[in-house]
Amino acid sequence: MAKIMKFAKTAIKNLFLPPVTTSYPEKPAEYGERTRGHIEIDFELCTLCGLCSKMCPPRAIEVDKRSGNWSINNFDCIQCGYCAEKCVKKCLKIVPGYTAPDYEKKVTSFHKEVEKKYPVYDPGVCVYCTLCDKKCPVQAIRVDRAAKTWELDINKCISCGLCERNCPKKCIKFETKTI
Repeated sequence: MAKIMKFAKTAIKNLFLPPVTTSYPEKPAEYGERTRGHIEIDFELCTLCGLCSKMCPPRAIEVDKRSGNWSINNFDCIQCGYCAEKCVKKCLKIVPGYTAPDYEKKVTSFHKEVEKKYPVYDPGVCVYCTLCDKKCPVQAIRVDRAAKTWELDINKCISCGLCERNCPKKCIKFETKTI
């Protein structure tokens, strides 16, 4: 009997309260401050460096620089934001709201022709401070301060641009190279 009385009390209270839900199509959803949202990409800015893919905990993002493909499995993405946080070109962002539900798992893909650009330094300006070496996420640059040498391993370079952005003397520029 106590359970029925508890339920009746709740039912009567709910009769006099305004509805908790809103009519969704007429009134757009309002997302709270800490709502994660979903990932969007400005693919024109993307260099296909792959750092977003390496930072993605569930491995929902795949980047293939050689073929020029970038894709995200929307079902596997947990909207943690690590990819957007680590994106060098700031082409990824988390947008409030959720992706529209669908009957099948979706993979959003983009493709573009990739121009092979690699960093080249100006030895007359470089002070061999080693910042480009330290900031390179794939250790493609080797700087020897004592010998005043600067080497790039083209096979490791992902053309992310961190070396160029972190160079205090601005002696690194990206140029198209043939391999």
